Amino acid sequence: MTDFPFRGVIANVFTVFNDDLTLDDDGQRRFLDALVAMESNSAYFVRSGMGQMYTFSADDVRQIAKVACDHIGADAPVLVGAAGVWDRNRDKRPELERFIEESIELSRFAEDTGAAGVVHTLPEAILPTDDRSADDISLEYFARVADAVSIPVLIYQPPGTDPAYCVTPELLARIGAIDGVRGIKVSSPDAGYIFDLCRALDGTDCAFITGNESSWLWGLHCGSPAVIGQGACLNPQILKAVQDRFDAGDLDGSRDAQASINRLVDACPNAVDFFKRYLSEQGYSMGATLRLAVDNPYAEADRVRLTEAEYMACKELYEAELAKYTG
Repeated sequence: MTDFPFRGVIANVFTVFNDDLTLDDDGQRRFLDALVAMESNSAYFVRSGMGQMYTFSADDVRQIAKVACDHIGADAPVLVGAAGVWDRNRDKRPELERFIEESIELSRFAEDTGAAGVVHTLPEAILPTDDRSADDISLEYFARVADAVSIPVLIYQPPGTDPAYCVTPELLARIGAIDGVRGIKVSSPDAGYIFDLCRALDGTDCAFITGNESSWLWGLHCGSPAVIGQGACLNPQILKAVQDRFDAGDLDGSRDAQASINRLVDACPNAVDFFKRYLSEQGYSMGATLRLAVDNPYAEADRVRLTEAEYMACKELYEAELAKYTG
């Protein structure tokens, strides 16, 4: 794999909403300020999965991109989720050409607004046809998007992706060879799968982004230069410690930091709800409202808010683990 422009911890920025489910621009700026103040992220990914990416209109995407780029884009790289609009309702999918054209338009808007890169999910919104497979559609989609912009294009395979669209090593080698495609985040803890995908990208300009933070140390062993996970917002200092210690040859230290990450992932049943409340207590006021969408893996309808006991337990462990890496 070649040098990756966003090496390190990439924050999958949570989205802040008003109580009426409209976008809260002021709250979003405060959320970004809190992330930047941690001084541990290499880039900031808005319209991310944990940011409710399936719930936005095209106008919402433009608003999210503009707020982030205007607020922090001059000082930090902003990555914008720029895939066409789809709520993940598999019974109602957009037409191929319209979806690709919308994805290109949103990517160009992000570039013009100052984004450092765009992120596109695998195009499971588009049904294969009799003469075109899911692989054919993915190759066309990413080739056309990458040709339309001059900034890096990153790919995202979210949890629950239709198996027909999940990348194989063979498909990834072909996608990774597309000029302008610079990385792929795969949300999987499968060590064998991660290894095979990293190997498939050897000799390309495309990097494997570890998409399950519990596998971050394994990703580093396989050559992954970056990570995106819930901890990239909550505890990027610990994710950064894993990489810094690994790079320094301190394998015991990197294992200890990885253990802290895994404890935090296991302990908090709703990271978005926890962190918005926690940041509000630290002076970055924001609401905890979420939008819901069909088949949305990031916002279960029955798990919108933490109980008081869950919140306090998460907070105690979070502060104890974070203190080990922030002095």
